[in-house]
Amino acid sequence: MHLPLRRAAGAALSAGTALLATASLILGSAVVAAPASAADPKVIGAVGQPLGIASGPDGTLYVSDYNWGGGVNVYNPGETVPSRTITTGHFPTSLAVTPDGTLYVAQSNGAQPEIGVVAPGADEVSLVMKVPAGTRWLAVGPEGSLYVVNSDQNSVSVVKPGDAWVQRIIQAGPYPVKVALAKDGTAYATNQLAGTVTVVPAGAPWPSHTIDVGARAEPHGIAAAPDGTVYVANILTNDVAVIEPGRTTVERRIPVGTAPQEVLAAADGTVYVTNSLDDTVSVIPAGAATAAHTIATGDDPARMVQRSDGSVVVVNRKGRSLTVLDGGPATGAAPTTGGGEPAAAADGGASDGAGSDGAGSEGAGSDGAVIAQGSFDVAVPAVAAGAGALFLGGAVLLVVVLRRRRKVSGADGAEVWALD
Repeated sequence: MHLPLRRAAGAALSAGTALLATASLILGSAVVAAPASAADPKVIGAVGQPLGIASGPDGTLYVSDYNWGGGVNVYNPGETVPSRTITTGHFPTSLAVTPDGTLYVAQSNGAQPEIGVVAPGADEVSLVMKVPAGTRWLAVGPEGSLYVVNSDQNSVSVVKPGDAWVQRIIQAGPYPVKVALAKDGTAYATNQLAGTVTVVPAGAPWPSHTIDVGARAEPHGIAAAPDGTVYVANILTNDVAVIEPGRTTVERRIPVGTAPQEVLAAADGTVYVTNSLDDTVSVIPAGAATAAHTIATGDDPARMVQRSDGSVVVVNRKGRSLTVLDGGPATGAAPTTGGGEPAAAADGGASDGAGSDGAGSEGAGSDGAVIAQGSFDVAVPAVAAGAGALFLGGAVLLVVVLRRRRKVSGADGAEVWALD
Protein backbone atom coordinates (compact mmCIF):
# COMPACT_ATOMS: atom_id res chain seq x y z
CA MET A 1 0.00 0.00 0.00
CA HIS A 2 1.45 3.30 -0.99
CA LEU A 3 1.05 6.35 1.20
CA PRO A 4 2.78 8.73 -1.21
CA LEU A 5 4.57 11.96 -0.54
CA ARG A 6 6.28 12.33 -3.90
CA ARG A 7 9.33 14.32 -4.81
CA ALA A 8 10.14 15.45 -8.36
CA ALA A 9 13.66 14.84 -9.67
CA GLY A 10 16.33 17.51 -9.97
CA ALA A 11 15.68 20.75 -8.12
CA ALA A 12 12.48 19.41 -6.61
CA LEU A 13 14.45 16.56 -5.04
CA SER A 14 16.46 19.07 -3.00
CA ALA A 15 13.25 20.60 -1.72
CA GLY A 16 12.00 17.13 -0.91
CA THR A 17 15.15 16.40 1.09
CA ALA A 18 14.60 19.52 3.15
CA LEU A 19 11.00 18.55 3.74
CA LEU A 20 12.03 15.09 4.87
CA ALA A 21 14.47 16.62 7.32
CA THR A 22 11.68 18.76 8.70
CA ALA A 23 9.47 15.69 8.95
CA SER A 24 12.14 13.88 10.96
CA LEU A 25 12.30 16.72 13.46
CA ILE A 26 8.53 16.85 13.78
CA LEU A 27 8.02 13.11 14.06
CA GLY A 28 10.98 12.68 16.35
CA SER A 29 9.84 15.26 18.87
CA ALA A 30 6.15 14.24 18.67
CA VAL A 31 5.19 17.77 19.70
CA VAL A 32 1.86 19.10 18.47
CA ALA A 33 0.20 22.47 18.86
CA ALA A 34 -2.75 22.95 21.18
CA PRO A 35 -6.04 22.52 19.31
CA ALA A 36 -7.73 25.72 18.23
CA SER A 37 -11.22 24.32 18.66
CA ALA A 38 -13.46 25.04 21.61
CA ALA A 39 -13.29 21.45 22.83
CA ASP A 40 -10.31 19.16 22.88
CA PRO A 41 -10.55 16.25 20.43
CA LYS A 42 -10.63 12.75 21.86
CA VAL A 43 -7.72 10.44 21.01
CA ILE A 44 -8.21 6.71 21.42
CA GLY A 45 -5.73 3.91 20.89
CA ALA A 46 -5.97 1.69 17.83
CA VAL A 47 -5.15 -1.99 17.50
CA GLY A 48 -2.11 -2.85 15.36
CA GLN A 49 -1.29 -0.52 12.48
CA PRO A 50 -4.40 1.53 11.57
CA LEU A 51 -4.66 2.59 7.94
CA GLY A 52 -8.04 2.42 6.18
CA ILE A 53 -11.26 3.63 7.76
CA ALA A 54 -14.97 3.53 6.92
CA SER A 55 -18.28 4.03 8.71
CA GLY A 56 -21.43 1.96 8.34
CA PRO A 57 -24.96 3.37 8.06
CA ASP A 58 -25.55 2.74 11.77
CA GLY A 59 -22.36 4.51 12.85
CA THR A 60 -20.28 1.34 13.18
CA LEU A 61 -16.62 2.21 12.60
CA TYR A 62 -14.26 -0.06 10.63
CA VAL A 63 -10.46 0.37 10.81
CA SER A 64 -8.06 -1.83 8.84
CA ASP A 65 -4.97 -3.26 10.57
CA TYR A 66 -2.18 -3.09 8.00
CA ASN A 67 -0.08 -6.15 8.75
CA TRP A 68 0.53 -9.69 7.51
CA GLY A 69 -2.16 -11.16 9.76
CA GLY A 70 -4.65 -8.61 8.48
CA GLY A 71 -8.00 -7.85 10.04
CA VAL A 72 -10.50 -5.03 10.31
CA ASN A 73 -11.30 -3.81 13.81
CA VAL A 74 -14.94 -2.94 14.47
CA TYR A 75 -16.00 -0.17 16.86
CA ASN A 76 -19.69 0.03 17.69
CA PRO A 77 -21.14 3.50 18.36
CA GLY A 78 -19.84 4.82 21.67
CA GLU A 79 -17.00 2.29 21.95
CA THR A 80 -13.36 3.29 22.47
CA VAL A 81 -12.06 -0.25 21.97
CA PRO A 82 -13.07 -2.62 19.16
CA SER A 83 -15.79 -5.13 20.00
CA ARG A 84 -14.64 -7.61 17.38
CA THR A 85 -12.18 -8.14 14.52
CA ILE A 86 -13.12 -9.20 11.00
CA THR A 87 -10.78 -11.77 9.48
CA THR A 88 -9.39 -10.60 6.13
CA GLY A 89 -6.49 -11.26 3.80
CA HIS A 90 -3.00 -9.89 4.36
CA PHE A 91 -2.24 -6.18 4.71
CA PRO A 92 -5.78 -4.73 4.40
CA THR A 93 -5.69 -1.12 3.27
CA SER A 94 -8.62 0.78 1.79
CA LEU A 95 -12.19 0.19 3.02
CA ALA A 96 -15.67 1.06 1.73
CA VAL A 97 -19.13 0.34 3.19
CA THR A 98 -22.47 0.07 1.40
CA PRO A 99 -25.82 1.39 2.68
CA ASP A 100 -26.81 -2.15 3.71
CA GLY A 101 -23.59 -2.61 5.70
CA THR A 102 -21.59 -4.71 3.21
CA LEU A 103 -17.88 -4.01 3.65
CA TYR A 104 -15.26 -3.98 0.86
CA VAL A 105 -11.61 -4.50 1.80
CA ALA A 106 -8.52 -4.00 -0.38
CA GLN A 107 -6.19 -6.80 0.73
CA SER A 108 -3.70 -9.36 -0.57
CA ASN A 109 -3.14 -13.10 -0.60
CA GLY A 110 0.62 -13.38 -0.71
CA ALA A 111 1.61 -11.49 -3.86
CA GLN A 112 -1.96 -11.54 -5.24
CA PRO A 113 -3.99 -8.34 -4.64
CA GLU A 114 -7.67 -8.84 -3.88
CA ILE A 115 -10.83 -7.03 -2.92
CA GLY A 116 -12.61 -8.87 -0.13
CA VAL A 117 -16.36 -8.68 0.49
CA VAL A 118 -17.74 -8.96 4.04
CA ALA A 119 -21.47 -9.52 4.44
CA PRO A 120 -23.33 -7.29 6.94
CA GLY A 121 -22.56 -8.48 10.47
CA ALA A 122 -20.13 -11.19 9.32
CA ASP A 123 -16.76 -11.80 10.98
CA GLU A 124 -14.79 -12.79 7.89
CA VAL A 125 -14.41 -12.17 4.18
CA SER A 126 -16.83 -14.43 2.32
CA LEU A 127 -15.91 -13.55 -1.27
CA VAL A 128 -12.86 -12.10 -2.99
CA MET A 129 -12.26 -10.51 -6.37
CA LYS A 130 -8.77 -10.96 -7.77
CA VAL A 131 -7.21 -7.80 -9.19
CA PRO A 132 -3.98 -7.03 -11.08
CA ALA A 133 -0.83 -6.08 -9.19
CA GLY A 134 -0.58 -2.56 -7.82
CA THR A 135 -2.19 -0.12 -5.45
CA ARG A 136 -5.96 -0.05 -4.92
CA TRP A 137 -8.12 2.67 -3.38
CA LEU A 138 -11.84 2.11 -2.82
CA ALA A 139 -14.81 4.47 -2.85
CA VAL A 140 -18.55 4.11 -3.25
CA GLY A 141 -20.98 6.03 -5.42
CA PRO A 142 -24.40 7.46 -4.55
CA GLU A 143 -26.16 4.78 -6.60
CA GLY A 144 -24.30 1.99 -4.79
CA SER A 145 -21.47 1.18 -7.19
CA LEU A 146 -17.95 0.36 -6.01
CA TYR A 147 -15.18 2.47 -7.57
CA VAL A 148 -11.68 0.98 -7.54
CA VAL A 149 -8.76 3.27 -8.31
CA ASN A 150 -6.05 1.26 -10.10
CA SER A 151 -3.02 3.50 -9.60
CA ASP A 152 -0.52 1.37 -11.50
CA GLN A 153 -2.90 0.86 -14.43
CA ASN A 154 -3.90 4.55 -14.63
CA SER A 155 -7.57 3.67 -14.50
CA VAL A 156 -10.73 3.44 -12.38
CA SER A 157 -12.85 0.27 -12.37
CA VAL A 158 -16.57 0.30 -11.59
CA VAL A 159 -18.43 -2.65 -10.02
CA LYS A 160 -22.22 -2.37 -10.06
CA PRO A 161 -24.23 -3.04 -6.89
CA GLY A 162 -24.60 -6.76 -6.26
CA ASP A 163 -21.99 -7.75 -8.85
CA ALA A 164 -18.54 -9.26 -8.42
CA TRP A 165 -17.09 -8.24 -11.74
CA VAL A 166 -16.16 -4.95 -13.40
CA GLN A 167 -18.88 -3.24 -15.42
CA ARG A 168 -16.51 -0.75 -16.99
CA ILE A 169 -12.93 0.48 -16.77
CA ILE A 170 -12.35 4.21 -17.15
CA GLN A 171 -9.01 5.60 -18.26
CA ALA A 172 -7.58 8.21 -15.89
CA GLY A 173 -4.33 10.18 -15.87
CA PRO A 174 -0.85 9.16 -14.67
CA TYR A 175 -1.04 7.48 -11.27
CA PRO A 176 -4.57 8.21 -10.02
CA VAL A 177 -4.74 7.84 -6.24
CA LYS A 178 -8.21 8.85 -5.05
CA VAL A 179 -11.70 9.24 -6.44
CA ALA A 180 -14.62 11.27 -5.13
CA LEU A 181 -18.25 10.86 -6.18
CA ALA A 182 -20.60 13.83 -6.31
CA LYS A 183 -24.30 13.51 -5.52
CA ASP A 184 -25.14 13.53 -9.22
CA GLY A 185 -22.81 10.56 -9.80
CA THR A 186 -19.95 12.51 -11.40
CA ALA A 187 -16.59 10.94 -10.52
CA TYR A 188 -13.44 12.98 -9.89
CA ALA A 189 -10.04 11.23 -9.78
CA THR A 190 -6.78 12.87 -8.70
CA ASN A 191 -3.84 12.03 -10.96
CA GLN A 192 -0.91 12.59 -8.65
CA LEU A 193 1.94 12.43 -11.15
CA ALA A 194 0.19 14.66 -13.70
CA GLY A 195 -1.17 17.26 -11.29
CA THR A 196 -4.67 16.93 -12.74
CA VAL A 197 -8.19 15.79 -11.91
CA THR A 198 -10.04 13.49 -14.33
CA VAL A 199 -13.79 14.17 -14.56
CA VAL A 200 -16.16 11.33 -15.49
CA PRO A 201 -19.90 12.06 -15.90
CA ALA A 202 -22.32 9.70 -14.19
CA GLY A 203 -22.46 6.36 -16.00
CA ALA A 204 -20.03 7.45 -18.71
CA PRO A 205 -17.46 4.97 -20.10
CA TRP A 206 -14.76 7.61 -20.42
CA PRO A 207 -13.81 11.04 -19.01
CA SER A 208 -15.34 14.24 -20.33
CA HIS A 209 -12.37 16.45 -19.48
CA THR A 210 -9.38 17.01 -17.20
CA ILE A 211 -8.82 19.87 -14.76
CA ASP A 212 -5.30 21.15 -14.10
CA VAL A 213 -4.50 21.70 -10.40
CA GLY A 214 -0.72 22.16 -10.74
CA ALA A 215 1.98 20.06 -12.39
CA ARG A 216 4.13 20.10 -9.23
CA ALA A 217 1.30 20.21 -6.70
CA GLU A 218 1.10 16.42 -6.19
CA PRO A 219 -2.71 16.30 -5.73
CA HIS A 220 -3.80 13.44 -3.49
CA GLY A 221 -7.00 13.51 -1.44
CA ILE A 222 -10.24 14.71 -3.01
CA ALA A 223 -13.80 15.21 -1.83
CA ALA A 224 -17.08 16.46 -3.29
CA ALA A 225 -19.19 18.62 -0.96
CA PRO A 226 -23.00 18.33 -0.85
CA ASP A 227 -23.32 21.43 -3.06
CA GLY A 228 -21.07 19.88 -5.74
CA THR A 229 -17.91 21.86 -4.91
CA VAL A 230 -14.79 19.71 -5.24
CA TYR A 231 -11.80 20.08 -2.91
CA VAL A 232 -8.33 18.71 -3.76
CA ALA A 233 -5.42 18.43 -1.29
CA ASN A 234 -2.07 19.33 -2.87
CA ILE A 235 0.79 17.75 -0.94
CA LEU A 236 3.70 19.86 -2.19
CA THR A 237 2.00 23.27 -2.40
CA ASN A 238 0.34 23.02 1.04
CA ASP A 239 -3.05 24.12 -0.17
CA VAL A 240 -6.49 22.90 -1.19
CA ALA A 241 -7.65 23.59 -4.75
CA VAL A 242 -11.35 24.46 -5.00
CA ILE A 243 -13.32 23.55 -8.13
CA GLU A 244 -16.80 25.04 -8.27
CA PRO A 245 -19.71 22.98 -9.66
CA GLY A 246 -19.65 22.89 -13.46
CA ARG A 247 -16.32 24.69 -13.74
CA THR A 248 -13.28 23.36 -15.61
CA THR A 249 -10.61 25.33 -13.77
CA VAL A 250 -9.54 25.86 -10.16
CA GLU A 251 -11.55 28.74 -8.69
CA ARG A 252 -9.32 29.43 -5.69
CA ARG A 253 -6.73 27.87 -3.40
CA ILE A 254 -6.99 27.67 0.38
CA PRO A 255 -3.71 27.53 2.34
CA VAL A 256 -3.58 24.74 4.92
CA GLY A 257 -0.83 22.96 6.86
CA THR A 258 2.25 21.09 5.72
CA ALA A 259 1.82 18.15 3.34
CA PRO A 260 -1.99 17.99 3.25
CA GLN A 261 -2.97 14.49 2.24
CA GLU A 262 -6.66 13.68 2.69
CA VAL A 263 -9.88 15.68 2.39
CA LEU A 264 -13.32 15.02 3.86
CA ALA A 265 -16.42 17.03 2.92
CA ALA A 266 -18.88 16.55 5.76
CA ALA A 267 -22.64 16.40 5.37
CA ASP A 268 -23.03 20.04 6.50
CA GLY A 269 -20.46 21.23 3.93
CA THR A 270 -17.56 21.66 6.37
CA VAL A 271 -14.27 20.50 4.86
CA TYR A 272 -11.58 18.72 6.90
CA VAL A 273 -7.98 18.37 5.67
CA THR A 274 -5.29 16.20 7.30
CA ASN A 275 -1.86 17.86 7.37
CA SER A 276 0.39 14.82 7.64
CA LEU A 277 3.60 16.60 8.67
CA ASP A 278 1.95 19.11 11.03
CA ASP A 279 -0.08 16.49 12.90
CA THR A 280 -3.15 18.67 12.48
CA VAL A 281 -6.49 18.93 10.71
CA SER A 282 -7.50 22.16 8.99
CA VAL A 283 -11.22 22.97 9.22
CA ILE A 284 -12.76 24.96 6.34
CA PRO A 285 -16.38 26.13 6.72
CA ALA A 286 -18.67 25.57 3.76
CA GLY A 287 -17.93 28.13 1.03
CA ALA A 288 -15.12 29.82 2.98
CA ALA A 289 -11.94 31.12 1.35
CA THR A 290 -9.73 30.32 4.34
CA ALA A 291 -9.49 27.68 7.03
CA ALA A 292 -11.33 28.73 10.18
CA HIS A 293 -9.04 26.90 12.58
CA THR A 294 -6.65 23.99 13.02
CA ILE A 295 -7.06 21.04 15.37
CA ALA A 296 -4.20 18.94 16.74
CA THR A 297 -4.35 15.20 16.10
CA GLY A 298 -2.09 12.24 16.76
CA ASP A 299 1.13 11.52 14.88
CA ASP A 300 0.84 11.38 11.05
CA PRO A 301 -2.89 11.94 10.42
CA ALA A 302 -4.26 10.61 7.14
CA ARG A 303 -7.65 9.15 6.24
CA MET A 304 -10.92 10.31 7.76
CA VAL A 305 -14.57 9.41 7.89
CA GLN A 306 -17.75 11.03 9.22
CA ARG A 307 -20.00 8.83 11.35
CA SER A 308 -23.79 8.99 11.47
CA ASP A 309 -23.67 11.10 14.66
CA GLY A 310 -21.71 13.82 12.81
CA SER A 311 -18.35 13.13 14.45
CA VAL A 312 -15.24 12.93 12.27
CA VAL A 313 -12.68 10.20 12.99
CA VAL A 314 -9.06 10.59 11.85
CA VAL A 315 -6.52 7.77 11.50
CA ASN A 316 -3.12 8.67 12.97
CA ARG A 317 -0.83 6.18 11.24
CA LYS A 318 2.46 6.69 13.02
CA GLY A 319 0.72 7.42 16.31
CA ARG A 320 -1.35 4.23 15.95
CA SER A 321 -4.41 6.00 17.25
CA LEU A 322 -7.71 7.57 16.23
CA THR A 323 -8.66 11.20 16.80
CA VAL A 324 -12.39 11.88 17.20
CA LEU A 325 -13.55 15.41 16.34
CA ASP A 326 -16.93 16.92 17.09
CA GLY A 327 -18.33 17.49 13.62
CA GLY A 328 -21.47 19.21 12.42
CA PRO A 329 -24.86 17.52 12.18
CA ALA A 330 -24.83 14.51 9.89
CA THR A 331 -27.74 15.68 7.75
CA GLY A 332 -28.59 13.55 4.74
CA ALA A 333 -26.50 10.63 3.59
CA ALA A 334 -22.99 10.04 4.82
CA PRO A 335 -20.43 11.84 2.65
CA THR A 336 -18.61 9.94 -0.04
CA THR A 337 -14.84 10.00 0.37
CA GLY A 338 -11.94 8.82 -1.63
CA GLY A 339 -10.84 5.88 0.11
CA GLY A 340 -10.58 5.69 2.88
CA GLU A 341 -11.38 5.72 2.55
CA PRO A 342 -13.31 6.77 1.48
CA ALA A 343 -13.47 7.73 3.42
CA ALA A 344 -11.40 6.27 2.65
CA ALA A 345 -11.76 6.70 2.22
CA ALA A 346 -9.82 9.16 2.54
CA ASP A 347 -9.01 8.73 3.35
CA GLY A 348 -15.24 8.11 3.97
CA GLY A 349 -20.19 6.47 1.22
CA ALA A 350 -22.69 4.23 -0.06
CA SER A 351 -22.55 1.22 -2.33
CA ASP A 352 -24.10 -2.19 -2.53
CA GLY A 353 -21.94 -5.24 -3.05
CA ALA A 354 -22.32 -9.01 -3.13
CA GLY A 355 -23.22 -10.49 0.22
CA SER A 356 -22.03 -13.76 1.68
CA ASP A 357 -24.28 -15.71 -0.62
CA GLY A 358 -22.76 -13.96 -3.64
CA ALA A 359 -26.12 -13.46 -5.26
CA GLY A 360 -26.17 -12.31 -8.84
CA SER A 361 -22.53 -12.72 -9.84
CA GLU A 362 -20.92 -15.98 -8.93
CA GLY A 363 -21.39 -19.74 -8.86
CA ALA A 364 -19.98 -22.65 -6.90
CA GLY A 365 -16.67 -24.15 -7.96
CA SER A 366 -15.92 -27.85 -7.85
CA ASP A 367 -13.99 -27.39 -4.60
CA GLY A 368 -16.73 -25.36 -2.97
CA ALA A 369 -14.96 -22.06 -3.61
CA VAL A 370 -16.98 -19.17 -4.95
CA ILE A 371 -16.11 -18.25 -8.52
CA ALA A 372 -16.47 -14.75 -9.91
CA GLN A 373 -17.54 -14.84 -13.54
CA GLY A 374 -15.41 -11.85 -14.42
CA SER A 375 -13.14 -9.58 -12.51
CA PHE A 376 -10.98 -6.66 -13.64
CA ASP A 377 -10.72 -7.64 -17.31
CA VAL A 378 -10.08 -11.35 -16.69
CA ALA A 379 -12.19 -14.19 -15.32
CA VAL A 380 -10.46 -15.43 -12.20
CA PRO A 381 -11.59 -17.46 -9.19
CA ALA A 382 -12.69 -15.76 -6.01
CA VAL A 383 -12.13 -17.91 -2.95
CA ALA A 384 -13.74 -18.00 0.46
CA ALA A 385 -11.66 -16.38 3.17
CA GLY A 386 -9.59 -18.81 5.19
CA ALA A 387 -9.79 -21.55 2.56
CA GLY A 388 -6.09 -21.42 1.73
CA ALA A 389 -3.16 -21.88 4.07
CA LEU A 390 -0.94 -18.88 4.69
CA PHE A 391 2.66 -19.15 3.59
CA LEU A 392 5.78 -17.01 3.49
CA GLY A 393 7.19 -18.58 0.36
CA GLY A 394 10.52 -19.21 2.04
CA ALA A 395 11.18 -15.51 2.51
CA VAL A 396 11.48 -13.64 5.76
CA LEU A 397 8.72 -11.03 6.09
CA LEU A 398 10.31 -7.62 6.52
CA VAL A 399 8.97 -5.09 8.97
CA VAL A 400 6.53 -2.86 7.12
CA VAL A 401 7.47 0.80 7.08
CA LEU A 402 4.57 2.94 5.94
CA ARG A 403 6.77 5.59 4.43
CA ARG A 404 9.50 3.67 2.61
CA ARG A 405 11.18 5.72 -0.13
CA ARG A 406 11.24 4.37 -3.68
CA LYS A 407 11.56 5.59 -7.24
CA VAL A 408 8.64 5.66 -9.65
CA SER A 409 8.17 6.97 -13.17
CA GLY A 410 6.70 10.43 -13.53
CA ALA A 411 4.21 11.65 -16.12
CA ASP A 412 7.03 12.84 -18.37
CA GLY A 413 9.17 9.75 -17.88
CA ALA A 414 11.41 11.40 -15.28
CA GLU A 415 12.00 9.71 -11.97
CA VAL A 416 10.23 10.97 -8.90
CA TRP A 417 10.52 9.88 -5.31
CA ALA A 418 7.71 8.34 -3.35
CA LEU A 419 7.22 7.53 0.30
CA ASP A 420 5.15 4.40 0.82
